[in-house]
Amino acid sequence: MIQERGAILLVSATLIAALAASSVLDTVPLGAIAGAGVFCIVLLAVFPGEVPPGWTVSLAALITLGILPFQLPLVGVAPTQWLLPGLGVGAFAAFVVALLPWLPWLPLRRLFAFVALAAMAVGFALIVRGGHPLIDVWVMLRDASAGLLHGLNPYELKFPDVPRGQDDYCFPYVPGAFLLTAPAQWLLGDVRWMEGACLVAAVGLTAWHATDRGRRIDGAALPVALLLGAMPGTLHVVEQSWTEPMLLLAMTAAAVLIDRGRVNWAIVPLGVALATKQYLIVLVPLLCFWPNFGWRRVVASGALAGVICLPWFLVNPERFVACTIGFHIFLPPMSASMSIWLFLPGPVRAVAVVLGVAIAYAVVAPRAPRTGSGFLLAAGVVLAVFDFTNKASFLNEWWFASELIVAGLAIAAVDKADGGAKAASELA
Repeated sequence: MIQERGAILLVSATLIAALAASSVLDTVPLGAIAGAGVFCIVLLAVFPGEVPPGWTVSLAALITLGILPFQLPLVGVAPTQWLLPGLGVGAFAAFVVALLPWLPWLPLRRLFAFVALAAMAVGFALIVRGGHPLIDVWVMLRDASAGLLHGLNPYELKFPDVPRGQDDYCFPYVPGAFLLTAPAQWLLGDVRWMEGACLVAAVGLTAWHATDRGRRIDGAALPVALLLGAMPGTLHVVEQSWTEPMLLLAMTAAAVLIDRGRVNWAIVPLGVALATKQYLIVLVPLLCFWPNFGWRRVVASGALAGVICLPWFLVNPERFVACTIGFHIFLPPMSASMSIWLFLPGPVRAVAVVLGVAIAYAVVAPRAPRTGSGFLLAAGVVLAVFDFTNKASFLNEWWFASELIVAGLAIAAVDKADGGAKAASELA
């Protein structure tokens, strides 16, 4: 039953990412909304999940290959000659991941894992070179980086190059978003180099955690870890300059640090994550009641996030609050949102968000293993329910929730292997 739970979680995470990746073109993506609801129900029904069987990794990678012609890396971008090679290399990486579970010899599996990771890095690089995206977030991050270089406040800038019909009057993210991406813009000419690098680092970190210290894991830990870079929609997330790859690195780093007994150090990546994207605030209660973390470290993470944000708040508090909080509160409902928001009566919408997240907490709080993997799985469930009910949920948010589930399953395999080795040593 343990493997069946892992299989359901992994396949569900892959399917929702695939639905989100292939439904962005729809004005009202009913398929993604239905899939989101099923995904939340399945997650809540079978949580917590454990090690998935290897064939599910192959199935997930094949789903990525199957939908690649129907998703959007060729849309929403001003393409160059590097775009199609980037898609080809990304497809090759997914194909290698599909082969990984069927390689019985561990050194060969590790060699193929290295090939897959290298192909991901090359594929992401080619995608970045493959043209600039026609989306507001890329323009905002680019111009905010340029503004920093000239001593300007990103929250006081206008963004005239934003495509028509998109937001151009306010930088809507917290400062971590432009502080992390600015060096890539300054040194390499594109913020997406940082986002792609963070995604490769998240995959590599999780894979290293799965195979470090001589572990011989016969399950799917290493293939699941590599699947992080080959999930449906990954190429589009990198292409469109969404900041979730940086959040993924921060969350996986925190989970690895928790697993390895470096809990105090986990304060740093979590603080940076809280200062990068506002919606991570919904995870604060989870951290407060996590025995391996606790409310004191949550306060420390929040203080670090506050220190990162404080200079821009002090310079112009009215503009900072208007852009980072007011913008999202007063944002009109969007018909393309992959959620049930528009299908609910007006007075019920906010209640549905609060109630949904509360139910998610009620399910995961008593059942989630108090490990790094349990933290990622619980975070994925909470964010999935939040995305399902929220006013503005798109591919990047659903992709991130799915990635957290996959990362949690990869580290769950490590936890199980470590637990088995510990039990064997005690019996000896």
